[in-house]
Amino acid sequence: MIFILFALLQNNSDQRVLDVYAINKSDKLFQEQLKVLASDPKGIKVRDISIKEHFGSTAFKITLTGKDGTKKLSSKSVLTLKKLYDTIDAMPMRKAEMKQ
Repeated sequence: MIFILFALLQNNSDQRVLDVYAINKSDKLFQEQLKVLASDPKGIKVRDISIKEHFGSTAFKITLTGKDGTKKLSSKSVLTLKKLYDTIDAMPMRKAEMKQ
């Protein structure tokens, strides 16, 4: 029972998490992804996106985790804002947020 409660607490978040994995900060794809994300700080904030950087990976990868704790998107190439926003805006929680 404690395990179930702990799992629920871990998966309950007020933000969507965008994990960006790269070899290091100089990684070309990592730098390109940061530029894309930095181009619309308002859109990132409105969609409650928290960006987390991870270094030491063997290759570039980006994943999106929803507020419910489940993986929603994964890519090994630079993610466009259109793809990111379309994915998030189709989520039931986001649709409810947009109605408020």
